[in-house]
Amino acid sequence: GDRGEKSLMFLNRRRDSFRFTEKKHSKKGIISMLGAIVLVLLYAVFVGRAYMTGGVLSMYYGSVGLAAMLLSGVTMVFSILSLLEENSYMLFPRISLGVSILAVVCWTGTYIIGFN
Repeated sequence: GDRGEKSLMFLNRRRDSFRFTEKKHSKKGIISMLGAIVLVLLYAVFVGRAYMTGGVLSMYYGSVGLAAMLLSGVTMVFSILSLLEENSYMLFPRISLGVSILAVVCWTGTYIIGFN
């Protein structure tokens, strides 16, 4: 009698402590995070290369830099779109947005400084 009721109460309490959710990790957030990380690493390589050559790089570096600046804007748009997804964990979209903003600031800042 009494022992069976206690075990049933334990099972009910234990079942209620779990939360079943339909949340998933945002694929857009993960992809844009990886893209932004690659762009920031590419920026570091470019800055190192420019330092080693005394600030003189070929026009190919400039072309790749311009493409990287545009891609950093694309990763930021994907980050924002991933933040708007419903039923998604927000970890990767938030990290992605932060790294994307860093990439945009680095590439755009360097592009603007290049005109001065």
